[in-house]
Amino acid sequence: MMDCLYAKCIPCITDCVMAEIEKLGQKYRVALRIAKDPRFERLPCTHKGTYADDCLVQRVT
Repeated sequence: MMDCLYAKCIPCITDCVMAEIEKLGQKYRVALRIAKDPRFERLPCTHKGTYADDCLVQRVT
C-alpha cells in the first residue's frame, strides 16, 4: 500500500468487517489472518446487527 500511495498509511478494519470475515469460514482464513495483523487499526462499532458494507458506508457518510 505504501508503494501505491507514497505515504505511510495505517489500514483500519471495523468490528463488523472482522465478524463478517469470521462468518465466511475456512475459505477466507487467509483474509482473517491478514485482518488480525497488529499493524491494522481496529475500529470499534457501537451498533449491532449491521452488515459490513452498511457499517463502512455509515462511517464514510
